[in-house]
This record gives sequence, structure tokens and C-alpha cells, in this order.
Amino acid sequence: MSIDIKINKVKEILKNKKIALAFSAGADSTLLAYLAKEAGADVLAITYDNQIFPSEFLEFAKRRADELGIRHEIIEGNFLDVDDIVENSPKRCLVCRKIMYGAIKQKAHEEGYEIIIDGNNITDLTHDRPGILMKYAFEIESPFIDAELETYEIHKFIEDNNIEFSKSTTCLATRVKTNETVTIDKVNRIDHGEAFIKDITDCEVVKLRESNNVATIELDNIENILDSEKLKTIYDELKKAQYEKILLNIDFNDGDDELVSDSELEIGKSNLTLRKKLPFGINIEETSKVLSGSNDETIENIETLEDIGYIKFNIDKKESKIFKDGKISIENNENKEEAKKSLVKILRLIRRTV
Repeated sequence: MSIDIKINKVKEILKNKKIALAFSAGADSTLLAYLAKEAGADVLAITYDNQIFPSEFLEFAKRRADELGIRHEIIEGNFLDVDDIVENSPKRCLVCRKIMYGAIKQKAHEEGYEIIIDGNNITDLTHDRPGILMKYAFEIESPFIDAELETYEIHKFIEDNNIEFSKSTTCLATRVKTNETVTIDKVNRIDHGEAFIKDITDCEVVKLRESNNVATIELDNIENILDSEKLKTIYDELKKAQYEKILLNIDFNDGDDELVSDSELEIGKSNLTLRKKLPFGINIEETSKVLSGSNDETIENIETLEDIGYIKFNIDKKESKIFKDGKISIENNENKEEAKKSLVKILRLIRRTV
């Protein structure tokens, strides 16, 4: 399915609807707002300010909402008052989304908006983001998932249509290593460090991760920092912030990976078997319920072996399995695109563990 067909499907989903949009002004929510306006929807953009986003986050969101011609409401909160966030356990993302989606849903209903949408896309379902469970819990709709749009397709459409969006919309708590306490001092020095490095390198995406007082720099264009004078300036500034070591990550992943890579395809005598490993565990009991309750007639013969830890079923007439450790296998594919088509159907029905 081409990008244009998928984009038109999104517009059809949004056409003339009254919708509340979880809005960060990042690529996904900006494109949703853009398409919703084109589709004649009544859009209320709602931004949750948790006080630990990058410093320019809120002003950019306000400006883009105004430029897109959509009504914009801001909900104020402070995640540094939330113990589960400050303690930074593996459940931090889940707690964040629970608070955020709960507040957005309440605000939307107060304003008379019953349909709430977010910018999750198909690629997001392959990443280790436990907060995705709150999308289901709060019945948040995701038009990009329904239209089977991937991250790279969204970015390509945005680039081709010259749509401005923010590349700094991720919570700064995500920069602190899991199980290390999130404090206002850490958040402030990360925010300052990222802004400083952006200014020195002219990079659009800069992430400063920290663990045990060691800073690791990630950026979208590593060549912009490979200059001895720039490196010394950045080193000196981060040393002033009391970091003991400053490291540079030379393998920064921008999240635009293919949904199915060639290395995940096992070549047989006359067909291909897709063997994909997701970076999280799968709740076999819940996933089995969702599979069984699906209206997708291409899914048949579901057999759940919960004690062993997998589900066996047919999808598109092909034998498939989902394992509790995150593995998915789909057999008898004629080509990569056919394997991908079946995988997309499965990803939408999986319920992960935390």
C-alpha cells in the first residue's frame, strides 16, 4: 500500500469528526493535526506539560497549534511530584501515560469531545514502550496504526510537504538510566547540556543521556561535532555541570528502522519464514483474548498453550506463533511484503508485559 493511500485512509478516518488530539507538536501529532484540518475535522489539541520536557517544548507547541489553525488547551502537571516517576523504575513510562492520557481524556470530555486520538504508528508497536498499554486502557484511537503507517513513511510525507514539527518532544526523564533517581538538578543540567550542544553543532536532534554521573551524547549528525575545538568547548561546559565523564555515542538510531529486515527472513526451499524478536515480553493470556475477539477473518485456528508460553494460529492461511519472550514467527511467505502485511495485523493485536 502506497504512502498516499495510507494518508488518504487517515483523512477518511478523521473526516468531519469532532476529535481531541494528544498534541506534542512532534512529527506524529503535528501530521495528525495537519490531516485532521484538511479532512474538515473539529480539532482540539491538548498538550500535557509535565514540567520535565525540553525548555522550548511548550512554546513550540503553542506556536504550531496556532499556525495550524486549531484550538489548543494545555494541562499543567509536575512529574517530579510523582514518586513512580522520580524513582524511575521500568514502569515509569506506564505511569506517565496513565497520568497523561487520564488527564487528556478528562479534559476532552469536559470540552465535549468524545473521540480522543494520538500519533502512535505501526513502528511504535515494535519499540519497548510500555506506555502503549494505556492507549488501550483509555480507549485512545490511533489513526496511523489503523492506516498501517510506519515512522519512515510519516517522516517522508512531512518532508515532502514541508511540514514543520518539533524534534525535541521526549520527556527528559527518559535520558536518565532506569532505576536511577530523576531530580530537578538532573533534568536542568540535561536540558542545559542539550541546548548548548545544539547551539554549538547546529544539530536538530541532541540527546544527553546520563548514568552514574556519566554523560553520553547522541545526535542526528555526528559529523557536526567532530571538530577538536567544538569537542573541547562541549567537554568544558559539561564538566562545569559536574559530569565525571563525557562519552559520544557513534551508533545513534533515529527510529526509522524497517518493520521487517532481510536478516529476519529465513529462506526455505520455496518460501520465507519471518522470525522477529520484539524487545519486550508478551502477555500470552491477554493477547489470546484479543486475537480471539478480533473480527479479522484471516485469523483462524487459535490455540493457546499458556503453560508453555506461546499462541499458535493461522494468519492469511499461514502458520504463525507468538511467544511470551517476544518472538513472532510467520511461515510460508512468498516474499518480504507478504510477511510484513501479516506482521502488521499481528502487531495491532499483541498485548505486552511491563
